[in-house]
Amino acid sequence: MTNQVAQGQDLDDFLINLADGLSRAQSKLNNNPVVNAFGQEALVYHIPKMEFELHLKMTSATPQQQPQSRLPLLKPKLAFSPIGAADTPNSSSASSTIKGVMVATPIDGGRPQPKLTLAATAQNRNALIEVTGSNSLGEPLTDQTIELNIDRELSQKLNKNEGRPALKRGTKLQQSSLSLSEDGKAQTQLLVSSSEPSGQLIALIADLFSKTETLLYRHK
Repeated sequence: MTNQVAQGQDLDDFLINLADGLSRAQSKLNNNPVVNAFGQEALVYHIPKMEFELHLKMTSATPQQQPQSRLPLLKPKLAFSPIGAADTPNSSSASSTIKGVMVATPIDGGRPQPKLTLAATAQNRNALIEVTGSNSLGEPLTDQTIELNIDRELSQKLNKNEGRPALKRGTKLQQSSLSLSEDGKAQTQLLVSSSEPSGQLIALIADLFSKTETLLYRHK
């Protein structure tokens, strides 16, 4: 560790600086996700834990008082500094090694996180869209509302890259707000405009508890 990181007089100063550096490193990783071939975020790197070892000098300094002072004697103050720092007058010091681990903890105290799955089945010109909601333990989510929409901006970008026009207004979902059944499933129809050319990519996006899932459906 450099002295630039290890600044402070109290032990918590060093630990706070370590935690701040770890937080900034994870934020940097979060802001630079790995994207897939369609330009969508596919994954981010995560720091599960950080082991640290601090080599510090503990200094016990006695505050100076005026001679013949009637005030109570001040207690020595224990301060921490990097190994190699100069001693101050009226002080005694000893070196110490402090080891520890900072561990990432699950969001919401480890409670199961929601998961969304989207599937599309072609039905003549239209498509049947099925949404499945569950938690990270595989248990179905019931009586929950899923918001399903067509991401027209993403659809336009993807189709433009392949030399096709934007989606027609007539291409829409039969329902945008879906309620999950007892088995955690819901269905709706994707109605494709009769003037929509073959090969069009239609990006569908579902949202539940701020959990978002995207499905790319190609119209044939």
